[in-house]
Amino acid sequence: MPITRFNSESVVRLLRKRTLATMEDLKAALGTAVDMTVFRKLREIEYMTSYSHSGRFYALTQAADFDSRGLWTLRDVHFSRFGSLIDTVEHFVLESDAGVFASELASALLVEVKDPLLNLFRSERIAREEVDGLYLYCSPDRGWQRQQLLARRTAVPAEPFGAVPRQGTLDETKAAIILFLSSLNEKQRRLFAGLESLRLGPGNDQRIADWTGLDVHTVAKGRHELHERDLKLDRIRRPGAGRPSVEKKRPK
Repeated sequence: MPITRFNSESVVRLLRKRTLATMEDLKAALGTAVDMTVFRKLREIEYMTSYSHSGRFYALTQAADFDSRGLWTLRDVHFSRFGSLIDTVEHFVLESDAGVFASELASALLVEVKDPLLNLFRSERIAREEVDGLYLYCSPDRGWQRQQLLARRTAVPAEPFGAVPRQGTLDETKAAIILFLSSLNEKQRRLFAGLESLRLGPGNDQRIADWTGLDVHTVAKGRHELHERDLKLDRIRRPGAGRPSVEKKRPK
């Protein structure tokens, strides 16, 4: 009996033509009824599977038009630069400046995320802390976790996770920041810029740097100093100033 040979180019042609395909589509293109045959051919090309629809859809990696978050959606099918749903959820949690709530992550990814969050937490790949009666998911690294929690607790609730503030609000905030910065010394400017970055939410170091003319690393340094509670802007009195200490006299 002659050996049937399958050509991965059949898969490539189908995906180029249709962009998205299911396992059944790929098997039909190859002329096989065996899933493993498809998987062997897929290993020969650069492809990805959707993180939505239980990974049911396939596409060529080169076809993806990822946004700034590393996500791509086509015909209500969602793909991620980071792979599966559980890997994408982990990435968003670990990279967030202020941790994420399940509802925020679901809004960003447009899928239900409670199960992957729970699985990641149980396997200790992420951590969670209760904030305002809800679980905030954050890094298992204690140092970064403390910074995420502090950023969350000091931020002013405003736009949804990952959203850009309204332009009117941005213009007013920018004008106020520039005016106030002109009255501050170097360290105070750095800390205030860091505070405004925290207030506007995760990922705003560059925006504050653009507004103020400060280097983005200066803004980040100020933000990190606030995380570390390094808030001593100036000593109120010079060393040695003030009233001399009075020692209590013990009765003889």
